[in-house]
Amino acid sequence: MKNSIAKRQSFTEFLKGSDFLTLLLALLASAYGLALVYSATYKNLTDGRLISSDVRSMFVSIAMGLIIAVIVSNIDYEIISKLWPLVAAGCVGLMVFTFFFGVAPPSRPDAKSWLDLKVFYFQPSELLKVGFIISFSYHLDMVRDKINELKTVILLLIHIAVPVGLVMMTGDAGSALIFMIMFIGMLFFARVHWGYFVAGICAVLVGFVVAWRVGLINGLQRQRIVALFYPDRFEDVMYQQEHGKIAFGSGGWFGQGYLHGDMTQAKVGGVPANENDMVLTVAGEELGFIGAMAAVLILGLLILRVLHNAAAARDNVGYLMCSGIAVMLFAQVLVNVGMELELLPCIGITLPLFSAGGSSSLCIYLSLGLAFSIYRFSRAPKETLFYTR
Repeated sequence: MKNSIAKRQSFTEFLKGSDFLTLLLALLASAYGLALVYSATYKNLTDGRLISSDVRSMFVSIAMGLIIAVIVSNIDYEIISKLWPLVAAGCVGLMVFTFFFGVAPPSRPDAKSWLDLKVFYFQPSELLKVGFIISFSYHLDMVRDKINELKTVILLLIHIAVPVGLVMMTGDAGSALIFMIMFIGMLFFARVHWGYFVAGICAVLVGFVVAWRVGLINGLQRQRIVALFYPDRFEDVMYQQEHGKIAFGSGGWFGQGYLHGDMTQAKVGGVPANENDMVLTVAGEELGFIGAMAAVLILGLLILRVLHNAAAARDNVGYLMCSGIAVMLFAQVLVNVGMELELLPCIGITLPLFSAGGSSSLCIYLSLGLAFSIYRFSRAPKETLFYTR
């Protein structure tokens, strides 16, 4: 009798400490994403198959991610943050392994930054983002009293140089950009003096000009940048983005109907990789401007919710970790939407929880598990939580 009462009390406490709103927004985004990916790959179904391999791998990764998120949510995030050396070493080791044994999937033959797990391709740089959030949050917390000293900022720059260098080695320039945005955003939330941001912007501009002049930025990367200003001269480079804009425009306000998009069904050329980087064009064409904006709105609400958890965190580490997760999501949404609207170069960044890609969804749910842990352990004293007794 006592055991059954204790179990009921434990389960009740577990429910009370769960962040159902964040979970609901994440599941809503995933369900919407699965529907869009199914539509984008529907045309390729053969031999009586019901779903494509992209939909299957996405569903598996979401299910695995949910399980991992629940497990992580029951672990005190302070314990996780103090294990940052193991987390960092594991992520770096996996990136080094990828450098030697990584493969390039059919959709991205230019970058050997994936590991073939047979069920789906896993991109270790996605896990590195979560590891960076954990280690960098702890680093920022340790130096918060000296955050504006030059020596501290230099050490922080060395910290970001490691993940950026690792992803560049595997040919993943898009992830390097996301890491830089995450770095800047987390510095902002750590209240670094604005003067460092001005100096950093100047340094980036000078570095970009030098890299352009000496040829460090060359080949396809240079073409993609120049093509934004002279699209008529680089029609082959801009093909994907140009067709994406056509798909957006053809949808109007309410779209052509689910599974009825001409571009989605490849009746007039199609949008390459519209199940991955260009998945928002599927929403725009089939569900219209309203459907595309609904996807962005869901992600915007998810980001705001994670920031709310940051503000309610019980300590600085929890605040910084939640802030880092929000910045990571924001960076990917910003770059992906900018890329699909032809405002930024096409650099292979997925739309969080919407694009096909097992490693992306899996690691986003892992990061949300950290946010769930911060929410849970910030709301109640440790001694009242059943899983710490």
